[in-house]
Amino acid sequence: MNTLIPEGFRKLNVTDEFVDLIGPLWFKAEGDRLRVGLPLEPRHGNPMGWAHGGLLVTVADMVMGAGSVHVTGIRWPHPTVSLSTEFVRGAKLGQWLEGTARIARRTINFCFCSCDLVCGGEVVLVASGVFKIPEIDKIPEAMRAKVMGKWGEP
Repeated sequence: MNTLIPEGFRKLNVTDEFVDLIGPLWFKAEGDRLRVGLPLEPRHGNPMGWAHGGLLVTVADMVMGAGSVHVTGIRWPHPTVSLSTEFVRGAKLGQWLEGTARIARRTINFCFCSCDLVCGGEVVLVASGVFKIPEIDKIPEAMRAKVMGKWGEP
């Protein structure tokens, strides 16, 4: 296992081939909080030697989406309805990148979230987004029992 991955983190299994290209992502559940991170490797870099901005935006989207999944207890995609990001500083390759979703409000249909991505002890990106909570009756019946529960639960 990569030495940058903090103790207690487990592989975040998602069925998303795009995320597989950058990952795997790693998670650690702490009550209602879900920490999600990624060790920054050379393949994540831009021509200037920093983590690519598109990677940072993708990780922020996944932090908030996975955080929404964790809070609702429905391990089924929560599609991004809106996403806003601001780059604060560069994220250095060879370090651990991590974020935790903050759920400002949850309605029957949506989670309103924000997160800061931190790398090397510094905030590198701030983000906010809205995520659609899936309708349980639209999840294939054969899958429903398997997808209910927070990350890290059986």
